[in-house]
Amino acid sequence: MFGTLIGIFLTSAGIVIGADTVLWGVGVPGPVRGEKHCIPGERSVAVFEGWFGEDRALYRQFHDQCHVLARSKKPLHLEVQADRLIQRLEQTYRERTGPFPPQAASLPPPVSKHVASVAVAGFDGITPVVTVRELRWEKTRKGRWRLITERIGKLSMDGCGAKFLGEDGIASLLLDSSAQFGREKQRSDVRDAARANRLRAEEQCFLSTFTVEEAKSLYKLAVRLTIDHGDMVHIDPGAVGGRLHLVTIPNEGSLDEERIDPEAYLE
Repeated sequence: MFGTLIGIFLTSAGIVIGADTVLWGVGVPGPVRGEKHCIPGERSVAVFEGWFGEDRALYRQFHDQCHVLARSKKPLHLEVQADRLIQRLEQTYRERTGPFPPQAASLPPPVSKHVASVAVAGFDGITPVVTVRELRWEKTRKGRWRLITERIGKLSMDGCGAKFLGEDGIASLLLDSSAQFGREKQRSDVRDAARANRLRAEEQCFLSTFTVEEAKSLYKLAVRLTIDHGDMVHIDPGAVGGRLHLVTIPNEGSLDEERIDPEAYLE
């Protein structure tokens, strides 16, 4: 269990990225906080989710590589930004893990197949886009374990919609058709986000009315419900939360960053 709840929302007026700040399971006593997003380009935002690594090595490399990308003299496509971030995490993970045995079959089964994910959001022309990469262990047909990086199509999206990464067991229930959280599903922010997901599937995002303010409200709700009901899906207390960071990439203009203390969303 890694902690972290990331929200990515493509709205009618821009992109909203929500990230909590708990660094869960880093081996340091007491609560540890840190930013899980970075700015790799003038109008793009990247987020990190997963295992932070011994001494937070993966977490630090995510931010270091992000700064390298931000200093690039020429604009880099979102897909290139995502590829370079996940490749650097893979390199660091291999360096920290040590040489793999010649026969992958001799590797013990990983504690978790998932190691980390990186998402990069921005615009491709006038279209809002998010692209997601995962670093994970995969078992081959011959029963051997290998480490791979992969673009995750089911989490990548464009046009409109709402997605959650990380400890999303509660948050995703808000947007599905189940009877869970029926009262919350009557809220306009939840309804409009779920409708945006349907419109994306129908390639009719021009009909979406999901707004930036609704996206911010939905993310705060998702974090609060995860804190209150995480035990339903085996999310440990304290794994998600802390100060929230909300970054908006408007259709035009510069990025806007907002920080929300727990008192503002746990009322």
